[in-house]
Amino acid sequence: MNQTAGFLNMLQSMDAFFPVGAFTLSNGLEDYVASGRMKDSVDLRQYLEGFMQVFPYNDLGIAAWAYRHFQSAPDILELDHVAAACKGAREVRMGTMRMCIRYLKARAAMGDCQGQLERYSAAVAAGQAYGIHPVAIGIYGAEVRIEPHMLLVMYGYSILSAIVNNAVKLVPLGQLDGQRILFECMRELEGLADSAVQVDISEIGASGAAYEIHCMNHERLYSRQYSS
Repeated sequence: MNQTAGFLNMLQSMDAFFPVGAFTLSNGLEDYVASGRMKDSVDLRQYLEGFMQVFPYNDLGIAAWAYRHFQSAPDILELDHVAAACKGAREVRMGTMRMCIRYLKARAAMGDCQGQLERYSAAVAAGQAYGIHPVAIGIYGAEVRIEPHMLLVMYGYSILSAIVNNAVKLVPLGQLDGQRILFECMRELEGLADSAVQVDISEIGASGAAYEIHCMNHERLYSRQYSS
């Protein structure tokens, strides 16, 4: 596969319409709004600043580590188990597992769930691995030989974009306010990708207490638009 084909395949994986169900997850954002802690664009910007501080040690770092070790099945299984254990909120853990299963099925349906990604899929099906979405993303990025920094920037953008779009609907905010905030965050993506590449598996899982609490509170919301 040439670099252009690999880039396009990965770009499709990051698309909001790729059928993994990412659009149904708020990752605690809905509880921030319901509790009155997010009322405007200033609150969203502060939320994203905190999110980006730990981003390299969560999904971005997980994808980076999977990319670097994709040829080692034992290392990938260890990462899968560590990543699952670090998802403290049940809804977040189940959400990333559902996304991973759907991602693997979608790639298989398109005929390119091969090599190490196919082995990871088999491990998930056999119950040897939980199935963590950023692990699958990192493996696939390595399989199609996309440059690692580009992979992480694309993946990071897709997650930040989803957060902003969910906030625009939930708060609600104007579309231009949301895009302005996303534009500001994009300036930091390269640095976040550089940090994620350096993260060791022992550093995976750093998170904020408020984020974890809001994710857990979401399970008990009386009325919900999102599944996490």
